[in-house]
Amino acid sequence: MLKSVFISSKNHKLSLLISSKEVSALSDFLELTINEKVLILNTNLGIEIYYQSDLDYTNLITHSFLLISSKGINNGTEYRIAAFSTFPELKNGLQQMLERLNLMPLAFGCYSKSIMHQLDKNYEKNNQLIGSLFTVWKQILMMQNLNEQSNFKLKQFEKTLEDFGEKSNVNAILKQLIANATNAMRQN
Repeated sequence: MLKSVFISSKNHKLSLLISSKEVSALSDFLELTINEKVLILNTNLGIEIYYQSDLDYTNLITHSFLLISSKGINNGTEYRIAAFSTFPELKNGLQQMLERLNLMPLAFGCYSKSIMHQLDKNYEKNNQLIGSLFTVWKQILMMQNLNEQSNFKLKQFEKTLEDFGEKSNVNAILKQLIANATNAMRQN
């Protein structure tokens, strides 16, 4: 079951909450502790932490983040923390976020570009989590289209998702073909 914790700054700073090294350390720690894959998307709007588990690890994730970010003498009251432990909660949270971003075209464009880059970089390691996340996004975008509330930015985001999905499928197929070819070449 896909779960998530979103963390953002109350000060509306458009900067990363933690560095990419800290994201890597947090991801490694959470994967070892949870015994599951963890996907962390670190954007100027905040941090999105996704994991699949039957158990809710919101407190562990929150406290781990606060520990890592405490070097800047930040405390928990400086952040908005939203946990989504069921599919309907996650879907609703992502829908609200996309609707808010839809009203800020520049932020939406930066957000889309940043997460697609991070998803591309993490696809090998977290393809199942990314597939689950894509399923949620596609459901939200289909619902937006049915309600005719979508505009150019949402359509552009949907197109980016489709392109990424096709690219990921092609990469997986190419890797399998290369693996098969090298195995065949090594046989006597």
